[in-house]
Amino acid sequence: MTKIRQPNAFEKVLLIIGILVVMIGYGLIHRMVILQGFGWATLESILLWFILIFVIIIAAVNENMKEELRDVVENQLNEIRLLRRDMRLKK
Repeated sequence: MTKIRQPNAFEKVLLIIGILVVMIGYGLIHRMVILQGFGWATLESILLWFILIFVIIIAAVNENMKEELRDVVENQLNEIRLLRRDMRLKK
């Protein structure tokens, strides 16, 4: 039996921040390219923007893994309880 996991408040806030970072970052970098052309400063800005997006993605993945691991631990505890009960009944 699989249950559908709902996103928590942290994941919702992270989604909003991620969307804002992508939109604002793209706009600022696009403006920078128009004003200054494509140079080292623009390349550094693009790479830092990608790193920021990568960090947001990693944070979202870690939060998801934490929630899934909690479910796995709960399932294992239930399984251990059932095994203990079965062992007691066999004696």
